[in-house]
Amino acid sequence: MKLRGVAVLTAVYFVAVWILMAQEHAYLGGVLVFVGALVAGMQVVRSLEALPIGSPAPSDVVLSAPSIQETIETHAAEPETPERQRARFLGALGHELRNPLNSVTGFADMLLSGADGELNSEQERSVITIRASAERLLRLVATVVDQARVRAGTLRLQQQWVAPSELVSEATNFVRTRAEGKSVIGDVADALPRVFVDRHRTIDALVGLAVLVIRSSGTDVAIRVAPPRLDQVGKDFVQFDLITHLKDSSADTLSIVERLERPSARTDALGLEVSVARSIVEAQGGRIWTEAGTAGSLRVCMTLPTSA
Repeated sequence: MKLRGVAVLTAVYFVAVWILMAQEHAYLGGVLVFVGALVAGMQVVRSLEALPIGSPAPSDVVLSAPSIQETIETHAAEPETPERQRARFLGALGHELRNPLNSVTGFADMLLSGADGELNSEQERSVITIRASAERLLRLVATVVDQARVRAGTLRLQQQWVAPSELVSEATNFVRTRAEGKSVIGDVADALPRVFVDRHRTIDALVGLAVLVIRSSGTDVAIRVAPPRLDQVGKDFVQFDLITHLKDSSADTLSIVERLERPSARTDALGLEVSVARSIVEAQGGRIWTEAGTAGSLRVCMTLPTSA
């Protein structure tokens, strides 16, 4: 009944406005406006009375946001796995660790450049050691985070076209800081095609494999890249060979093969590096294996495709 009263008052309002504004046929126009407004008002009243009591307006049904309970049920339907939780936690922790370590390397570079005065030979060696240790920790943090992301299936590769010579050059420089007095040589053929890889992670893979060879054999290592060839399915690839001459060919070969084939069985940092290196290489369409050479030599081979 209240709604009908509102409709009548609305009609009276329109009539009054018409009379005030009209000059000719004011009363006839007022009657027509009254009837039209009254009919329209009654139609609105019937439409409103047809809605169930307590039901929301149609616009509210379309535009209303999901309730808190609906949001909770949606997220509960797809719970986050422990692997993803661990990867997310380690990713945040790695970010917090990288900031102070980057500061250490930055200040070390500043000291080595002579910004605060020339360093004597002993001071320079100490700063170089500090910088190398900070770099090593940065790489270890990145390796731990990458392993967690590999297991959770959330690792994203930042792939780009890179020349093999650049990969070998940077990897060789990093390996020399961990070579423990051993020789590290890089040899790359001319005019090699570029490979489509995650630059930093591929360099880390090369470093991990080279350190594995050095620590297992106790001898020097040479990193060579041969001209591209075709694999079994006809795709071009570039092969990286890490070559070493073993002191005890049988025992050292077994040690390298075991560490390479079962890296996760070892709980040290090197086993973690090799495990991640294999995952990174395989995710980019390559593979890793070992080959026995002549005169007690051994090759750890890594291939990378030359196509995206």
